Amino acid sequence: MEHIDLEKAIELLIENTIALEQKEERNILESLGFVLGEDIYSPIDNPPFSRSPLDGFSFNNKISKNVSQNNPKEIDVFSEICAGDFLEKEVPFGSAVRIMTGAPIPKGCNCVLKQEEVEFNEENQTVTIYKEMKAFENFCYQGEDLEKGTLVIKKGELITYNHIGVFASIGINKVHVYKKPIIGILSLGNELTMPGERLESGKIFNSNLFTLASRLKSLGLESLIFNPLLDNINIVSDFIEANIHKVDLLITTGGVSVGKMDIMHDVIKKINAKRLFWKVNIQPGTPVLASVKNNKIILSLSGNPFASLVNFELLGRKILEKLSCNGIKSTYTLKAKVSGNFKKKSIKRRFIRAQYINGDVFVNNDKHSSGMISSLLNKNALIDINPGNNGLNDGDIVEVILID
Repeated sequence: MEHIDLEKAIELLIENTIALEQKEERNILESLGFVLGEDIYSPIDNPPFSRSPLDGFSFNNKISKNVSQNNPKEIDVFSEICAGDFLEKEVPFGSAVRIMTGAPIPKGCNCVLKQEEVEFNEENQTVTIYKEMKAFENFCYQGEDLEKGTLVIKKGELITYNHIGVFASIGINKVHVYKKPIIGILSLGNELTMPGERLESGKIFNSNLFTLASRLKSLGLESLIFNPLLDNINIVSDFIEANIHKVDLLITTGGVSVGKMDIMHDVIKKINAKRLFWKVNIQPGTPVLASVKNNKIILSLSGNPFASLVNFELLGRKILEKLSCNGIKSTYTLKAKVSGNFKKKSIKRRFIRAQYINGDVFVNNDKHSSGMISSLLNKNALIDINPGNNGLNDGDIVEVILID
């Protein structure tokens, strides 16, 4: 397929992406950012005992009947319980225990009166109370948070620090998670020089490799970075054949247009990959090429820095969303008001870089070439401009795709 709409390209990619089903067991601290591969049921009541939510005195509420400021009552203090202690004996009716926050409420007691609302005579070990208490007032029940056997977290949820806190609270230290996909990045071009090396005449530094690798890292994924290759059909074909088994998705940059050195079309033929599409009706990034080899997507992006980023955000993240069992979320779209102007006419559906802040999207009228990378600084969104648009004006309402 050639010259297809963006939505059709996404449909083809999702249809041909196989979600990773492999699981691994991880310590809960090492599970952050992974997708949970099992339902988690609470193995205990949480809290595992009825406990006090505050510092104070616990007793049977019946002994406080008719107690008031004008009719106080003095009670013997039977014992003291701190968090981590456990009182085996039952508290005799008519007595109280001094209790600290988080400590188990002992047998014979069914309420807790705040320390600030009593008078405690430490020498005589008595406490004077001035109010009538209700049964189970200031009382945290056993299993109040979670009862044993309760489904706590469902399989397929993306694990956050909150999930890890819940795991720990019910004594779970290891969970089964879906393995994260391995993303290979391969850049092509005789002109490419790695940062730190001497830049010779006619050469450019390889920014695409580092942009994509760091973008994947920001999404919680590690990439397998391959050394850049020359624009040679045999070299690139042999390399992909030898390394495709190492990755779950291969992203290439460069070599996808119609020039003499745009070799990826011939490479795809030589390795007997199935071509899904070439050229999507968007600007920039029109000549994106997608194919399948050994049930794995090869997404070949434009060599232009901004074009390759647009391709990745619109197409690559859709692949990653399915591949990672929803561990990576695709972009989020919303409406926003334009601040600034963009005077270019858009024949194709166009995406321009912008900064979104609290309902406004800020755009300037320069540095929108697909080869310019410096204008990505301080940008967190793409404005989706329909084909046939004559330009954006201050105050227009537009579709915005948030990429950060």
